[in-house]
Amino acid sequence: MKTLLLLCPIFLAVMLGCKKDDPLVDPEIIETQKVAALQEQFHGKYGIVSSVSSEAVDVNMDGVSSTDLFQEIDILPSEKNFHFDVEVRIYPKNPLSAKPAYLFSQSWPEQYIRLENEEWTGGPGLNYDPSLRMDFLRQGTARQFHFSDDLKLLNVLPSEQENPYRWVKPESVTVDPAGRLVIVNKRYLYTKNGVKQVSITSVYQRFTKET
Repeated sequence: MKTLLLLCPIFLAVMLGCKKDDPLVDPEIIETQKVAALQEQFHGKYGIVSSVSSEAVDVNMDGVSSTDLFQEIDILPSEKNFHFDVEVRIYPKNPLSAKPAYLFSQSWPEQYIRLENEEWTGGPGLNYDPSLRMDFLRQGTARQFHFSDDLKLLNVLPSEQENPYRWVKPESVTVDPAGRLVIVNKRYLYTKNGVKQVSITSVYQRFTKET
């Protein structure tokens, strides 16, 4: 009995040691598999398939307001311009990075208006003036993000220097049942009724896994 009691701790230590070295539960392998699965599900370029504002706006100055921004911003729909407005990049750790990298970028047709001695900053306080010329420039920025535990939310982190009026950070990025990204942004839009701040909900579908 005494011999058996001495052998039990030794046997337990051997079993624990084998489990620790088991490649199936090796943390490095688990992390690599996790990143590969996330790449397969999310990594790639996304095109916009719909975009609606929280209130009707007249961005194209035709006298008709609409919540459908495809009707108001003619360069917005992806199918008309063959572009991708959102990129999700997921990279495993490497010799230059000790942790996996998660990058999110979103571009948008930013409005630019030349005033008498300056350029409109993109914020509030600009009244409608039919003599002003408005141009669109598709611009954006990249930010880091992390997933929620259930992979239904991409938590986009602010950059070091955020512009309050242009290239704004999303209010939220969620994943719908079809795997599309639903992105909510608050933006200032120059309209026929002056500058309006609206909440814009846009849906993006992945068209390629390449970035």
